[in-house]
Amino acid sequence: MNILITENLKKYYDMGEIRVKALDGISLSVQSGEFLAIVGTSGSGKSTLLYMLGGLDHPTSGKVVVDGQDISEMTKDELTIFRRRKIGFVFQNYNLLPLMNVYENIVLPIRLDGIRPDREYVEQIIGMLGLEEKKYAMPNQLSGGQQQRVALARALAAKPAIILADVNWTMVFNCI
Repeated sequence: MNILITENLKKYYDMGEIRVKALDGISLSVQSGEFLAIVGTSGSGKSTLLYMLGGLDHPTSGKVVVDGQDISEMTKDELTIFRRRKIGFVFQNYNLLPLMNVYENIVLPIRLDGIRPDREYVEQIIGMLGLEEKKYAMPNQLSGGQQQRVALARALAAKPAIILADVNWTMVFNCI
């Protein structure tokens, strides 16, 4: 089953008389359980593609379908809820909230949805990522690698349909 589909995805930026084609007709499909890495030079459109796939930015034209839902047709509120429930993000800067400890950062998106976190599952993720001893640490007490693992744990905790990760120079997403 296809968990992610794009059809003729385009993102253009008009800068005066110049048109920048960040994405120009990207079509792809990803099966459930498939792992895909997109590699390219700086400025080649990897992050732009990630933002389109995750509904964080709107394409100039084309379509993105995640878990059977066309996200380009959703209202802003529908898309916000859909992202929280179906798309896990890991950003380059991790986006951890400095006033929340590791555990609170991990379960925040779930709690924003008014759902009680699956504590056993979250503990499993924390253990797999070697964060047990840092569970109550604040983000400024963590190394960069530990912060990245917390961001990954947060992305996994809601059991999303897909994970989108913008890591250094490589965008990686894993459809589970």
